Amino acid sequence: MTPDGARPSTPDEVVLGTAAGLLRMLLERNGTWVLCKVFGAFALFLALHLIRIPLVLLVRVLAGVIGELDGYTSRQITTPPRGPINHYYDPATTMAGSWEHAHVRT
Repeated sequence: MTPDGARPSTPDEVVLGTAAGLLRMLLERNGTWVLCKVFGAFALFLALHLIRIPLVLLVRVLAGVIGELDGYTSRQITTPPRGPINHYYDPATTMAGSWEHAHVRT
């Protein structure tokens, strides 16, 4: 539609309302180099977004794994021991029941 409400009379007025018309107007006003820069910027925009998708998925997987490891570590730290802490040292077999007494020079 034209500003006065009438139907456009030429095909140029119809095309200017579309993306193709805007690109044609850009080409006519600013030249081929500016049109190439617009397409280059658009291609870079698309490439960055396509690269971003696998990176976001990788970050989500890593966050899940780190969360599981954190939970496992927290459970191991906060769970009381089920048996003797040092499996290689039995206090009943030493003289006084401690390492210091067992290794004192007399």
